Amino acid sequence: MRTAADNWLQRACIALVLMLASLTSIRPAAAEDAPPPPPAPPIERLFAPAREAMKEFPPFFRDTDLRLHFRSYYFNRENPEDGSENEAWTFGGWISYRSGWLFDVFGIGATLYGSAPLYAPDDKDGTLLLKPGQEGYYVLGEAYAALRYQDYLLVKGYRQLVNQPYINPIDNRMTPNTFEGITAGGKVGVVEYLAGYLWKIKPRNEDDFIFMSQQAGAAGSDDGVILGRVQVTPLAGLRIDAAEQYGINTFNTVYLEGDYLLPLDENWKLRLGAQFTDQRAVGDELVANAAKRNWSTQQGGVRVQALYRELTLTSAFSITGSGNSIQSPWGNSPNYALMMDRDFNRANEKAVLFGAVYDFSKLVAQGLSATFNFAAGWDAIDPKTRASAPDQREYNLTVDARPPWLRPAFLQGWWLRVRGGILDQEGASLGWQVRVILNWERDLL
Repeated sequence: MRTAADNWLQRACIALVLMLASLTSIRPAAAEDAPPPPPAPPIERLFAPAREAMKEFPPFFRDTDLRLHFRSYYFNRENPEDGSENEAWTFGGWISYRSGWLFDVFGIGATLYGSAPLYAPDDKDGTLLLKPGQEGYYVLGEAYAALRYQDYLLVKGYRQLVNQPYINPIDNRMTPNTFEGITAGGKVGVVEYLAGYLWKIKPRNEDDFIFMSQQAGAAGSDDGVILGRVQVTPLAGLRIDAAEQYGINTFNTVYLEGDYLLPLDENWKLRLGAQFTDQRAVGDELVANAAKRNWSTQQGGVRVQALYRELTLTSAFSITGSGNSIQSPWGNSPNYALMMDRDFNRANEKAVLFGAVYDFSKLVAQGLSATFNFAAGWDAIDPKTRASAPDQREYNLTVDARPPWLRPAFLQGWWLRVRGGILDQEGASLGWQVRVILNWERDLL
């Protein structure tokens, strides 16, 4: 009878073989051995006549951007709490259209997303690669009209991507979160800003848009989120962020962050970061998942990174208040200790992270890199019962292969990511997961 460790080893070996096999077409980096420009891949050649004909059209048509992004994803996870397993292998991606600008003011865009099962056992649902029940889906996730005035103002209406702290695509499955709403943003000097109102979200593995408040846990509610963000870069290497997201009748989130990149010499750089989050129930307080209905909590974190040529070393610490766990139903948390499986933002939790990233482009192959992270969290409590929660440790390894060119030519735009994670939770069996993601993007127009 195979153990969990046997399963983990088998799948890790499969992932490693897939990665190494893919690298056989990648040549080592060498400036004196640069390849000649390859011929256009077949799929681009199909659109070449249209691309040539559109050169004479007005900018609205001439500057059209049509992209095709394929994605294949294998996911296998064993959960430590109950030993259950989630597994699926899927194929899909998206096709996106962006018009040029009419009179340099008006544009439109749309993206069709989809995911279909290649291997999806009914008893291993829960990968978030497919709809519940291991079912495929497709959805018009983006469909918007936009108005702009130079770089100062861009207004988008209806279905769109939004990338903000706590509200973002969280694109780590087959398709990203997208949102229904209206946003206005732009850049004035050293200040970038965004403001808007979002009423619905399409979660990563769904084909329906639901109200933002429902996604946050307020069943039957139809409320949205008012958001605003200002990002300032007053000095070279210095970035200051301030954001607020007011979930009507759910909770309000205020986020502050400062980040400074300090060059020490021609090889060494030091990056310093600090962040702070304040969350609290507001309005009718419909997200009642803590001991008090009018809950509030905070989280603070610091990060230090040392950059030496192709190597980046990271250390971080975060601490979360006891009032509630940090809520992130609309995207990834920006917590410095964020990992593949756990956010390390439970109520009262303290967490540390240590990590390393190395770019192997000069040593092995162009576009090859590896990332290792370790995080540990302790002192967490259940926000509702106030009982102690188990300490936990997580280990993540990610290998990326992004070759700048490949032969045959149709493989250009290819990116392979192999990820593995181990979750060691106090009082539970060892949890693990393997992810193998293959992306391939083509610029058709």
